[in-house]
Amino acid sequence: MIALPSHGFVVLSMPKCASTSIVNALSGKAEVVLRGHPRLKHMNCRQFHTRMVPILRNAGYRRQDYEVVSLFREPVEWLESWWRYRSRPAVVTENPDKYTGEMTFEHFAERYVAGDQEITGKVGRPARFVALSNDLDIGVDRIFALDWPDTWQAWFTDKMDGTVKIGTANVSTERREPELTDGTRAALVDFFAPEYDIWSRLQETGEWAPDQGYVPGG
Repeated sequence: MIALPSHGFVVLSMPKCASTSIVNALSGKAEVVLRGHPRLKHMNCRQFHTRMVPILRNAGYRRQDYEVVSLFREPVEWLESWWRYRSRPAVVTENPDKYTGEMTFEHFAERYVAGDQEITGKVGRPARFVALSNDLDIGVDRIFALDWPDTWQAWFTDKMDGTVKIGTANVSTERREPELTDGTRAALVDFFAPEYDIWSRLQETGEWAPDQGYVPGG
């Protein structure tokens, strides 16, 4: 999470959505930067409103003074990125229970849909990350499609009154080819119905400002 309320925005760092690159590019002018520990770096919408909104308010920044934004990725591709990231050899020693180097994406996806956290870990889901509760009611002000960099780069640049250069960081070099049977892909698409609702709204311009409290897939 990186907060720049003096520039009118806060970025929630959804995992596997260029969060490290964005924080690296913007941190020099930020009022608050949370990084390092995943529970801080990847603070979700509900946690932000519970914990950080009061802190920013005490510093003189009202909630209406800034937009809360997040990047969003094609849902199956997002899950695939988790599988690839955990295929890194370093995971074997860092956290062997999360290592997927000997697991097919098909198996990983099946266990994810089944809710088997022993296999997938606490991966979460994108729709919950941008929601205020388990009902998936959206609490962010704007969502950007990760694969529309010109859109979100231009928005950040406008907010920062200058050029913002965002590189790439924390990218897995493991390029195993994912394979999914039609049945497992269909199960994933069904599971990700709320995420695909959000994703469909990003396809025209690469961004979407949802009505507060909108429940995707409802």
